[in-house]
Amino acid sequence: MPSRLRKLARLDRRALLDLIAAQGALIAAEWRMRTHPIGSLTMRDATGTTPATGIAGAPQHTARAREIATAVRRAADHGLFRPFCLVRAMALRTLLERADIHGSEIRIGVRRRDGVFAAHAWVRWNNEILGDLPAHVATFTEVDDIRVLGRS
Repeated sequence: MPSRLRKLARLDRRALLDLIAAQGALIAAEWRMRTHPIGSLTMRDATGTTPATGIAGAPQHTARAREIATAVRRAADHGLFRPFCLVRAMALRTLLERADIHGSEIRIGVRRRDGVFAAHAWVRWNNEILGDLPAHVATFTEVDDIRVLGRS
C-alpha cells in the first residue's frame, strides 16, 4: 500500500471526515475566487470591528480550530489540487464558521525581497495564526484593506 494511503488509513473517523470537508471547502473557495471580486472575499464585517474572542477562545474551541486547520493543510498539500494561500484561508474560515467557531479573520500581507513583490493570506483567530507558520507570516506586513490591491 502506498505511503499516502497508509497515512489516510491511520486517521480516526473525525480526522477523515475533516479531511473530506476540507477538500470540499477548498474546491468551493477556489470557485468563489474565480467568480467574485478579490476584495469581496476577505472583507471584515460591516461595523469594521475586530471580532470578539470571548467564548471563541474556550479550550475545546482552540483544539477544534487547530484540528480543522490541520485538515485544510493536509487537503491542500495532498488533495486534488494545490490551492493558493487565499483559497486555503477562505476554506479554513468557512469550516471554522460551520463548526461554530466564530471571529476568525482572513488577513493579507505583502513583502518585497530582493526586488520581488509577494503577497500572502492567512487566518487569524483568537490572537492565533491558524493553518500557517507564525514565522512565515511574520515576514509579511499586514495590509489593512485589500480592496486597494485588486478589482473590487
